[in-house]
Amino acid sequence: MEKHLEMIRKAHIFRGIPKEEFKVMLETLDSQLKNYSAGQVVLKSGRRVRRAGLLLEGSVEICREDFWGSRRTIGSVQPGELFAVSFAAAERAVADVTCYALTGSVVLWLNLHGIFDLRDGAGYHAALISNIMSALALQNLDLNAKLTHITRKTTREKLLSYLSEEAWKQNTDEFDIPFSRQQLADYLSVERSAMSAELSRLQKQGYFISKRSHFRLLKLQEEAE
Repeated sequence: MEKHLEMIRKAHIFRGIPKEEFKVMLETLDSQLKNYSAGQVVLKSGRRVRRAGLLLEGSVEICREDFWGSRRTIGSVQPGELFAVSFAAAERAVADVTCYALTGSVVLWLNLHGIFDLRDGAGYHAALISNIMSALALQNLDLNAKLTHITRKTTREKLLSYLSEEAWKQNTDEFDIPFSRQQLADYLSVERSAMSAELSRLQKQGYFISKRSHFRLLKLQEEAE
């Protein structure tokens, strides 16, 4: 735990927590640190969720799977981000998604009801509740953004909507997306082959320059290099 304390302190959920109360707070949340290897299940659908996860290292893919095992990517988690918050806050709700570690990953699991049930007026209580609400709001905004993308009529419109949103979210016209090509196709609910062809057309038309998961968006009057 000690080697990850600095990363934990920087996480959005712990913003404004006094340093002297930090370790007591982690005990209150009954925090548990777990390591996962690439490909390992981090959270399994159909199981009750008792804790929210804070990703400290690595990358986690959020998938929805049907009865026959077909998997579709619906999101990703990067270091410093929370996941499974809604399930944990709903008091042991059953997960309807499965999360996989894409690379070797480290997750800090937190029992949110340790803070919801607190009655002693700890100094960090209000700040932590506020940060959890903020995290839920941000996740709701991400969901609304995804709905905006996937309800576009064409693959082209979905791609431009998604890339425009990423540029706005990351506050730059040059950025990496957290998806491989197949994951992006799953996320946007399109066929990979059709999406790849559309990405090629858009690049030739000067909308962006891309290499794998890296994009640089261009104004249409600029010429692609």
